[in-house]
Amino acid sequence: MSNLTLLNTVRATALLTAACLLLITQQLSAAPRGDLLPVEPVRVIEGGDKLGLRHPSNVRMTSDNRILVLDGVSNRVVIYSYEGKFQGSFGRGGSADDELSYPLGMTLDAKDNVYIADSGNARVQIYSPDGKHLDQIKLPQSKKQKRPDPTDVAIDNQRQLLYVVDNENHQVLVYSLKEQKFIRTIGGMSHKQDGFRWPFSLYIDSAGTLYIVDVINTRIRTILPEEGFNFGYDIGGWGVEKGELFRPKGVAVNAKGQVFIADSYLGVIQMFDKTGKFQAVLSDGQGKVKRFTTPTRLYFDNNGLFYVVEMFANRISVYRIAS
Repeated sequence: MSNLTLLNTVRATALLTAACLLLITQQLSAAPRGDLLPVEPVRVIEGGDKLGLRHPSNVRMTSDNRILVLDGVSNRVVIYSYEGKFQGSFGRGGSADDELSYPLGMTLDAKDNVYIADSGNARVQIYSPDGKHLDQIKLPQSKKQKRPDPTDVAIDNQRQLLYVVDNENHQVLVYSLKEQKFIRTIGGMSHKQDGFRWPFSLYIDSAGTLYIVDVINTRIRTILPEEGFNFGYDIGGWGVEKGELFRPKGVAVNAKGQVFIADSYLGVIQMFDKTGKFQAVLSDGQGKVKRFTTPTRLYFDNNGLFYVVEMFANRISVYRIAS
């Protein structure tokens, strides 16, 4: 392909993308007021030391109400008080047994031990709540597969299961939590109902249903552990209408079972009911669709506050959602 042809292809792709974004923006902006769900800003978590936050990728709250932020480019976990005051950090960059390399996903077990999807090192790292390195899980790789790329982790404490997204191989790995024993894989490269294309994020609701952000297939997939880890219903699908997705990246489920999905390119967050039916778009206090900067991960804390990881804005925005 000549440089001119390549340039024209890039330009055409950029124009098509811009047109799609404009159409989606128009659709969502025209949403009736009943389709808008207001959010009230509570606080913003950012910085705290000379490093600040550099492309944060995840957030979780411990049982004693400390906020942990996975600070991806700095290869560390930053600790904040519930009010957002910096309290310290742990982790460092590298490939040694206790180090991290571009970590992307994080979750906690029932004892507040921290499990991290250590993407650059193709493993899961485990730390104590105070930052002591405890263990690691190296991901399996067959001769036919690419080097594993873990982008997120999720724990089902009730069933004692650990889930790991292997983005590069388009699959989810299932482990027993206590023994860290590999159980099975779910998925594989497919645009059909039996797989994924570059899955990214995970979330587990109170019933144990696993939600998987299937990025390039532009949908949220559900896995039902009580039914042999079979696929359940899907949410979304590519399009420019309300209830459709352009580039989903984050998902979270609140105590009511409502599903919130972040579209990282468009910068909007939509809400769906438990069956996957579109309900609303998050809005500001002036009745306009709320815009976020690359919303990458979503989280509800123990008190019902809603956290949005705005990766390229280097901050975690915290909201109260109108009931």
